[in-house]
Amino acid sequence: MNNKITKLRKHLNLSRVKFSQAIGVSNTQMRRIEIGEVIPGEQLIRKICSTYHVDPRYFAGSVDLDDAVRVVDQEEKKREVGKRLREARLESGMTLKELSALIGLSDSQLCLIENGEYKLTEKRAKQIGEVLCIGVEWLLYGDEKNKDFPVDGNEYYGAAEPPVRSIQSQCSGGMEPL
Repeated sequence: MNNKITKLRKHLNLSRVKFSQAIGVSNTQMRRIEIGEVIPGEQLIRKICSTYHVDPRYFAGSVDLDDAVRVVDQEEKKREVGKRLREARLESGMTLKELSALIGLSDSQLCLIENGEYKLTEKRAKQIGEVLCIGVEWLLYGDEKNKDFPVDGNEYYGAAEPPVRSIQSQCSGGMEPL
């Protein structure tokens, strides 16, 4: 497994620092994974697959590296994120103006993100995830297994209190007044 990660990183022509930053792992931890001191967990493998558009069967050994990697440019990534954001917002019944007010972003900026013209930051993705009851992994990387909020079942991404609306009632279908 560890050798497969190193081969993938080198295939993508990425330094260990760049590779690990994109998946939220320290350079030290990535070094330990690559030399076999640490075995990567399933969640990390899923994150690598979604971040770098790698067929998960590569890590199981049933697909070779060249066939497993799908090259996606940054513009396409922004469009995909925007499409998922719009889908989630519309499914929630929320207008662009309502969502932008709840996350502290102008409606024009949110519109640019939805249209794939502006990159969605992880910080904003977490805010949106909390409000729309969607997983950040799904929003940013398209990981369908993590579409539902919260991703780990009990975390508000570091917030001491649920944001603006009661997450429990909103995510279970009931909405409290603003």
